[in-house]
Amino acid sequence: MKYILTMLFFTMMVCVSSYAQKQEVVVLDYFETQQEGTLNRAVEQAISSGTLSNTVFKLKPYGVYVLDGSIITPAGQTLEIIADPPGPTQNDAPPMICWTASTAPSKTYMFDVGNELKMKNVWILWASLDGTRYTSTIRIGDSATVSGGRCEFENVIFDYVNQNSSGAIQPYATHFKGYFRNCYFRNATDDHFRYYSRAVSVPYLATGLHTDTLMFENCTFANIGYVYMQERAVYGDNVYFNHCTFYNVVMYTLESGWWYKMFVTNSLFINTFMYGYIPTAPDGINGGTVQINPIDSSAALGNGFGFTVPFTEQDRRILFANNNYYLDQWLVDWMGYGPNGSPYSKGKFQQRLMDEIPRPQPALNSVTKTIFDSVDNLGNKAWPFINRVNLDSLNPGFVSPPINLDSLKDFLNRKWSDNSDINWAWNASQYLNNGGQRWPLAEDMSYTNATLKTAGMGGFPLGDLYRWWPAEYAQWEAQKDAEHNRIFGWLQNGKDPLLGVKEVYGKIPSEYSLSQNHPNPFNPTTEIEYSIPISGNVSLKVYNNLGQHVTTIFDGYQNAGNYVATFDGSSLASGVYFYKLQTENILLTKKLVLMK
Repeated sequence: MKYILTMLFFTMMVCVSSYAQKQEVVVLDYFETQQEGTLNRAVEQAISSGTLSNTVFKLKPYGVYVLDGSIITPAGQTLEIIADPPGPTQNDAPPMICWTASTAPSKTYMFDVGNELKMKNVWILWASLDGTRYTSTIRIGDSATVSGGRCEFENVIFDYVNQNSSGAIQPYATHFKGYFRNCYFRNATDDHFRYYSRAVSVPYLATGLHTDTLMFENCTFANIGYVYMQERAVYGDNVYFNHCTFYNVVMYTLESGWWYKMFVTNSLFINTFMYGYIPTAPDGINGGTVQINPIDSSAALGNGFGFTVPFTEQDRRILFANNNYYLDQWLVDWMGYGPNGSPYSKGKFQQRLMDEIPRPQPALNSVTKTIFDSVDNLGNKAWPFINRVNLDSLNPGFVSPPINLDSLKDFLNRKWSDNSDINWAWNASQYLNNGGQRWPLAEDMSYTNATLKTAGMGGFPLGDLYRWWPAEYAQWEAQKDAEHNRIFGWLQNGKDPLLGVKEVYGKIPSEYSLSQNHPNPFNPTTEIEYSIPISGNVSLKVYNNLGQHVTTIFDGYQNAGNYVATFDGSSLASGVYFYKLQTENILLTKKLVLMK
């Protein structure tokens, strides 16, 4: 049941909103009307008439919508803003939402939503049309009487983000749910702090909030302080990243190690945690990708949560599979004191203060690797549902990445030394001309590395497919349900569903069949053969004598054919069990005997 509910998160994320019973309001833009606030007025009118949740606000291609104040929605209401899919020319650009240059309105919130926000095919700029940047956030909240706090963003560009104590998106709800598909967080930089400007983050020192689900798929994060930040007990239950590209992240990519259920799959981590670690600093070694802490602070591993959670170590489900972590050579050199080292590091070397020189972060720190890899005296995994596999360390060879190397190196040197300010955003001058609404985007983060082009599940490229690999994305879309089933099955059961099942090539069967396992009785492995005449979703699960589900051998999409599954019962007690083959059309059951 938990697996089914988890899969619903993917379904909700990718479904297209239905407008059948909603009124579509086309909003005129700034250049058509020579007026700011046209989107503000449209939303205010819908709120006043009581039709907000039944209205879809449609923005025009290449339009500009200048906010003359925060858009604030009542508790329990839904705000939905859409546009047509962008095309290949400037006139087909996504419409841009930006700030007024006036200093009159408060700019704390671009949107302050009391329940639900949906956006699709839009571009949000944290600046005015003259390039002046403003500190703002999009707050997703609920109220004492309405439990909401939900957002869905599809193909949204979050650009030139500037936020000092939370993120571009600020969860401010007791049951926050956030879904991001095909989105791009671009130039979320801060001139002063190395840890400000994040994609998603609760407010600093927040209490009483909770994230139920946070999901990113086919998203890019380029030039950013953090990507995701949890604040002590305000952790997320279900946090998922699939096919994402992380590039030039100053500090934590995913912070901190208080994960309950999480997967990070098919993703690229390039120049993540650029600040590195300094031996004399109190933070220690985090790792450049993910960090996992044990729950109990008194455990031998140390570094526990430091707060109470309603789950145990054995309840946790974490999967880190088919990823790549790489630091460009310029970054490794800049941390050091060699010919291409930073002035800061060279100065510390001359003073023989070697422990004050930054070091590159490893992909995973020692505690995280211990949790992933530890086994007991019998060779069984100590954390059977916390797994990592297929972590590469290759240079992707980006075609045209968004980087201003000189200003980025200057920024890092200042953060290591005097903490002075510099704008290190890529091509910051672009925002001086109508907010930088150049289309198509100038950067190209497709890459040349042949290994990484097929390193993802199903042989797809790692990283964001939607924005950088459109042809492969179309192919991936056709099989994504099978990939989702594989990932969630792996997460839930601790084993890759595809490793235990092999196709037996030959004639396509004419009927469903489930053979008796052999050998039987067995200890600890046995083989189960089955046939399916029609392609579709297939599950092969094992139950005990009480009818309770004990493990899943396979649950996912399969083509019509003949298969043999290897079942390992080493984690089960001796006894009689039942295995069931189920599709949309049939349910077949057989009995097996495990005798140890």
